[in-house]
Amino acid sequence: MRQRLLVLALLACAALLVAGLVLAPRLAPPKVLSGYVEGEALYMAAPVSGALAKASVQRGDRVTAGQDLFVIDPAQVDAQRSQAEAQVAAAAAQAQDARKGQRPVELAVYDANVAAAEARARDALASLNRIRPLAAQGVYARARLDDAQAAYDAAAAQVAAAKRQRQA
Repeated sequence: MRQRLLVLALLACAALLVAGLVLAPRLAPPKVLSGYVEGEALYMAAPVSGALAKASVQRGDRVTAGQDLFVIDPAQVDAQRSQAEAQVAAAAAQAQDARKGQRPVELAVYDANVAAAEARARDALASLNRIRPLAAQGVYARARLDDAQAAYDAAAAQVAAAKRQRQA
């Protein structure tokens, strides 16, 4: 009888040990992980500016790929497209005008500018030629000769500039 009690006691201990090993993890508090969760905000925007005509979703709604989220007023987009087309047409007209070259009236203005610059250069050269020998004799100061030379150089530069402007 004593052996039976010992066997029963050992069996009961074994059963309690197995039950403890099986049930102990379930009775323990759940494991808690600490840390941070990071996410990136996604700001949806239209490729063009304009007034919002319709909003198909609200904050917090789930969306799928390809789903329409909003509609921009098409009138404003059409106006922007028309403006861009007008700018393209204006640029094309300017390019065509540039290929044609200058009109005769415009060329006449440039020719007159060249003639006026040449006349100023001739006058400055004549004045320089009159002053140079008098300055050499001491009648005029050296400063007056320098002024006459500077006036001639400036007039010659204006002639060159007017001719380049005419060529362009």
